[in-house]
Amino acid sequence: MTKTSAPRHPDERRQWLPVAAMFTVLAPAAAWLGQATSYVPRIPYPFALFYVLPLVMVAGTWIPPRTDLQRRRRLALGSIGCLLAFLYPHAFLVTVLTLWAFSGG
Repeated sequence: MTKTSAPRHPDERRQWLPVAAMFTVLAPAAAWLGQATSYVPRIPYPFALFYVLPLVMVAGTWIPPRTDLQRRRRLALGSIGCLLAFLYPHAFLVTVLTLWAFSGG
């Protein structure tokens, strides 16, 4: 016999709001910290649009989970979104330096 997880009670789903709010605060903080710890003075405007992906991932955490599997996926999604927001300036710097080194200039 397999156990099926029933939809959660609305009061239990309401406990997810602080988690989503935490990711919403952590994502811009991670982006700022990543920018502050990298050697890039500022990312040019067109390349700053790549921050959309991590922020969309964090926005996905606001969808209330109904099962434990969805809860784990939302936690992973928010965590990966915050990590990408932090690592983007560093990846941008490595990419620019690599292209500069191979271009011979």
